[in-house]
Amino acid sequence: MKIDPERLRILRQQKGLTRAELAKRSNLSDRTILRLENEPDRSQKSQEHTLNSLAKALGVESGVLTGELPLPESDNAPAENPDLVQIGAKITPKARLAYDLIKRRYDVSATEVINMAPLFFVLLAEGCLAQRREKLKKADEAIELLSQDNESGYRIIFFESVGHVSNAYKLIEESIEKADLFGEHLFSDPHFPISDPFDFTEGNPFANYLRKLAKELKNAGGVVNVDEGTLDLGGVSRSKHKFPYYDICGDELNRIANGSPDAKRTLETGCARLSEIPKELMEKDADEKRAEWLEGKLLDIFKIASKKPSKNSKKNKVLRERIHPSKFRG
Repeated sequence: MKIDPERLRILRQQKGLTRAELAKRSNLSDRTILRLENEPDRSQKSQEHTLNSLAKALGVESGVLTGELPLPESDNAPAENPDLVQIGAKITPKARLAYDLIKRRYDVSATEVINMAPLFFVLLAEGCLAQRREKLKKADEAIELLSQDNESGYRIIFFESVGHVSNAYKLIEESIEKADLFGEHLFSDPHFPISDPFDFTEGNPFANYLRKLAKELKNAGGVVNVDEGTLDLGGVSRSKHKFPYYDICGDELNRIANGSPDAKRTLETGCARLSEIPKELMEKDADEKRAEWLEGKLLDIFKIASKKPSKNSKKNKVLRERIHPSKFRG
């Protein structure tokens, strides 16, 4: 009887329930719900009583929680609107927290952001390609200028290297026209060999473009920081990430956590969500109590993994990477 953690989380959210409310409905503890949603190993060992209690509390068949039956459509989607479809995508707790922080800062819901995501991405992608075209144009103009130089020394050097320059120019031009956003075409071509394995996170054109945009936002350092924070794309090796690491609304997150690393980690690992913090604890004069509440929600396994991890534990290694990603990059 394996409860799917993602399905449990989706069903709870579809019903508009906090973990505490679901725990009360199902006669289970808050900590049990937390572990079932965050620890796959524990979900595999769920008792029949736990499975049935959750299914009854959520108003579904037990097979929906185990994956044997399909998920019901969200109650939030109007049945009379056939144009709306429901998508399923697994995201990390840190990414989900980013949506919550965006909602808090800009009053734009995750649904709205997701609907507009194609436009946002295409604008960024085409902006990157346009910048690369402009750089290529300037390089072409520089080559033309050198070719017209009358000093023999420059002309000799130029004509000796013009073949290599032309090949590189052609490859870059082809990469841009193919909308090769991450420059993979460049580094897979046998005529453009590289001595070391290419680190897409560090050096691809799109990641560099995002870094440039972030740096141009002079007063937004506490809102968006590129090359900081974490990035976990569902088991993709960190050396093969094509997007840079990032932090969203870091100053606001630190304020909510009142500077407590454990309180911040509670939100980043999904042990609690912003919406689950009691309203009275979000008041300005409740900083210390809010931090204490968040610290109390941090699962022991995350505390252990962050302080005294077992060197021989594969599970703890995964958790350490999730909590301290900067130590595992590359």
